[in-house]
Amino acid sequence: MDARRVIIGAVVRLHRIVRTDPPTVDDFASDLARGRPPRSTDPEVVRLSSGLSAYATLAQARAKARQYPFLGSYVAVIELREGGEARWERTLPRSRGHHTVWGRPAELLEAVVAVVPV
Repeated sequence: MDARRVIIGAVVRLHRIVRTDPPTVDDFASDLARGRPPRSTDPEVVRLSSGLSAYATLAQARAKARQYPFLGSYVAVIELREGGEARWERTLPRSRGHHTVWGRPAELLEAVVAVVPV
């Protein structure tokens, strides 16, 4: 666990690039859940492949979607509660605001509070 202070019940807002509006459960399925093998057998790569990419800000998600249009044309804003079933952490330090989120796809879909075009 990192040195940040965790406040149980606090809401964290993250931004996930999705393909459709409204998003579907498939937009929240990890590469591993979709049957895509990890790029390597490195345990960290496997761990990250079991989660989803999300960004701290809408601007960061939009920038990534513009850089990689195949990721999707929309950004889903998700709100997750500290202490809930889903968990997340800041990952890939070279990618601004990148987080990895782990959780059940249906639960993550229910956490969507807005969808905006890229």
